[in-house]
Amino acid sequence: MERMRTAALTADDAALVAAFRAGEPSAFEVIVRRYYPRLMLAAERRCGESALADDAVQAAFIRAHRYLQGRGEIANLGGWLYRVVSNCALDLLAAERKPHAELDLAAGAGARQQGELERHELRALVADGIEKLPEVYREPLTLKDLHGVEAREIAARLGDNLHSVKSRLARGRTELRRRLGPVLTKGGYLEDE
Repeated sequence: MERMRTAALTADDAALVAAFRAGEPSAFEVIVRRYYPRLMLAAERRCGESALADDAVQAAFIRAHRYLQGRGEIANLGGWLYRVVSNCALDLLAAERKPHAELDLAAGAGARQQGELERHELRALVADGIEKLPEVYREPLTLKDLHGVEAREIAARLGDNLHSVKSRLARGRTELRRRLGPVLTKGGYLEDE
């Protein structure tokens, strides 16, 4: 029964996309009304706060509007929109990065300006490295290491259990170390919990 409902919804979504591409703006309004509540829930799980989540949903619909004006194919509109809102939420979280003890790159008593420059470069290197990780690792690492969210809260936001989140954090850090090499391990910046 659920499979038939999903297939009907997907067919209906395809018709809405086709109508929007044919110049019917009300078709996109129907897509927004249909998916806004689900996307808002997904964004709130990622962001933790409704204002940031609302921004993520708005950004997702802007991206969707632009993309749907083109001719790219979308097999499952709901799944695709979920992926877009997840990426928008991560982008917004990354934009408001806060220093956290996991990535605290405090300089020694040496040359202060050089230390500041190195910390900034290293922070950018780590953030870029995290962004390139597979999503299964990227989401928990972004929340934990760039935003200081505790593992229990990450588990709640992602709808996962604590053990799984801790495992993903450890594996993500291992993959990040592998990709970024000795630059990160030199100072012991990404110690496992």
